Amino acid sequence: MMDERRPHPLESFSRGKKFVALHQGAGSTIDHFLRLPLEKVNADFLEMDSQLKPNSAQKEILEACHVIIVVRYLPKEWIPVLSKARNLGVTLIYLMDDDLLDPMVIKKLPSIYKERVQKKIMNQRRIVPSLFDRVWVTSEYLQQKYKLLEIELLPLCPHSRLLMEYPRLQLAYFGTSVHQEEFDWLRILLESLQKRQENTYIDLFGDININRQFRDLPRLRIIHPMKWANYLTETGSGRIDILLSPLMESPVNAARAAVKFIDAARTGAAGLYSDRLPYKNFIRHGIDGLLLSDNHRDWINAIENLIQNPIKRQELASQARQRAFNFITHQKIVEAEHP
Repeated sequence: MMDERRPHPLESFSRGKKFVALHQGAGSTIDHFLRLPLEKVNADFLEMDSQLKPNSAQKEILEACHVIIVVRYLPKEWIPVLSKARNLGVTLIYLMDDDLLDPMVIKKLPSIYKERVQKKIMNQRRIVPSLFDRVWVTSEYLQQKYKLLEIELLPLCPHSRLLMEYPRLQLAYFGTSVHQEEFDWLRILLESLQKRQENTYIDLFGDININRQFRDLPRLRIIHPMKWANYLTETGSGRIDILLSPLMESPVNAARAAVKFIDAARTGAAGLYSDRLPYKNFIRHGIDGLLLSDNHRDWINAIENLIQNPIKRQELASQARQRAFNFITHQKIVEAEHP
């Protein structure tokens, strides 16, 4: 059984040291193994993206810190920088959370992943023992396999934020790839919103191109197209708080029906709509939805007002749902009068 009280290797460093983690999106590893121990030793901690070539400012930071932790990948462009930092007395640590140094293991990976690993670490694997002062791993298996490198095993030490319950406000846009102009407009809106708010989560429906366009934004996921029955299940009642329905001006959009209103009603969401056809003169502004200009500031203000006023949010959603049921009731009456 793993000893949950095992000391963390970071405890061997003096308090208040300057640490830099050089990585390519290894947030999970850092949150599970490093962030809390770094806080406990009162570390001055900075994360740096090694996907980009090092610039002069980054080189100065690395040469002035006490410890550099390279997580997973070792791009060639960074090796001279790391070598110089080590010569200046900086401690270099390589952190491996997968078996990334064995060519036979990498050989069995899917081709795209294999090429990435080959370029980012496998081709440089032979210099790991000479370049780094210490090697950390995250499993006993890796510790045993690479014991000749004097491996240190990191205990699982999750940061408290991983176990906290956060308030969550779910927004969504139900568009398809044909709505590229709307996606371009949304990119500006959502980039601003996610910087301003910490508890807003976004769902967008789109293809791989939409994924590339939005994947750098926090708390946002791209849901790929699916069959109608699965789509209804995925977007069922109670899943969404605010439904975004921007629609840019075009002859094609003017000819559309107000079906996004039904989406808001069936999901129980407050709907935000562009103030133009087909929503203009259909949505009762402030009653069963909000009509907004194309100005991003208007949308940000409307979203943040609804975040701060859950009662109003619920009123918009409730009125929309009731009106949607009225359409069904009216249709039944008409059918009864005209058999």
